[in-house]
Amino acid sequence: MAEQGKLQRSLKAGDLVLYGLIFMIPIAPIAYYVDQAGGTSGMVALAYLIGALAMLFTGFSYAAMSKRFPYAGSVYNYVQKGLEKADVGFIAGWSMVLDYILLPTVTNLVGASYANALIPAIPVWAWTLIFTAIITTVNVLGVKFLSRLSRVFFVLQAIVIVWLAAAVIYEVATGGASFSITPFYNADAFDAQTIVSATGLVVLSFLGFDAISTLAEEVDEPRKTVGRGVIASIALISLLFVAEAFFLGSIPGVDYADNPDAVALMSNLTLGGPALSLFTQIVLVLSFPLASGEECMASASRILFSMGRDGVLPKQLGYVHPKFHTPVVAVGVIAALTCVLSLCMDLSLLSTLVAFGALFGFLLLNVTVVYRLFIKGERTAKSFVTHVVSPVIGFAVCAYMFFVGLSPAAWAVGCAWLLAGVVILALRTHGFKVPAPQIDLDAEVAA
Repeated sequence: MAEQGKLQRSLKAGDLVLYGLIFMIPIAPIAYYVDQAGGTSGMVALAYLIGALAMLFTGFSYAAMSKRFPYAGSVYNYVQKGLEKADVGFIAGWSMVLDYILLPTVTNLVGASYANALIPAIPVWAWTLIFTAIITTVNVLGVKFLSRLSRVFFVLQAIVIVWLAAAVIYEVATGGASFSITPFYNADAFDAQTIVSATGLVVLSFLGFDAISTLAEEVDEPRKTVGRGVIASIALISLLFVAEAFFLGSIPGVDYADNPDAVALMSNLTLGGPALSLFTQIVLVLSFPLASGEECMASASRILFSMGRDGVLPKQLGYVHPKFHTPVVAVGVIAALTCVLSLCMDLSLLSTLVAFGALFGFLLLNVTVVYRLFIKGERTAKSFVTHVVSPVIGFAVCAYMFFVGLSPAAWAVGCAWLLAGVVILALRTHGFKVPAPQIDLDAEVAA
């Protein structure tokens, strides 16, 4: 570790948008639909619309802060620099670390379950180890290599979406199905509390826009491209998610209680037949642990890298390999955690824990935008709309989902995680007697 490299600027705006889309897994509604349909009484499209609303206004906050602070680390650096409070920035970043540490485990477990269904001779635990080894190797090789793979994975997922839409449209055209507003609103079954609770899980599918901001030091012109990439990825993935939920909600004669597996559900339909089911299952195996899992690990390692570079976490995490220009120590830590957590954690609990970490970070970010860009910035009519109204709406929606939609278990574990962060911060600041360590990022990045 005597020779230190730097993150390399090799990504374009299109790479960022594609990165965000693949991170969010365009075919995620197919994998999660059965569980979501039960939790929303079939109004899955509505849950995605609410999730899109929450994420869009928060996405505007990301875009605003990325122009001012174009650094790796995402919410960690935005809150730290925006509030000029390194300790608050650390807690914000620490909440997102929970999110990003768990996300590769979530994608690993989902992919392993589908892989095991394809090849039962290989147990789920073995698949998780195989997938972790692959995504770790790709992350060591660098984000440009990862970006090339993302293009392939996106094409495969696009084929599934088009195939599914064509099959449903054909059924409607031939009288075998009909479109209705039920996926968005069912008066007989509507319950606001239930919908909000389900939306907390839907948030998991939107987190890729945050991941874009973690690559700010590996993209050309980050002040322009990061914000545009965030908004474009949210808009595109929202359209895809809502459309898929609508089409899936239009499949006739399906009793979700009798079809607990999304792939089994599709194979029992005449829509597309067994070929669609098999192809979808293969693409799900590739999309969750490999496509999205690779990017989850990349983003998680950049947050640890940023904290290690500042010195608030061990300095070794800030090491960048001189040849591959990747934070290999941080990558290795995430890989080890992914292996351990994949073998001992439950998927349903993981999903709500991810939502806890993300929503907590989003709340602090929206507050930061109001403080930094309006109270301490330009107090104009335009700034009031973009730097007060927009983040306040984002804060309100996220707060409602955070305080109403999460399970008691998520609150218990999430609060314990935040408490652990406070303890770490206390140790690093000698009982809060000295400021939390940070570096001059303008000088560091310029160098």
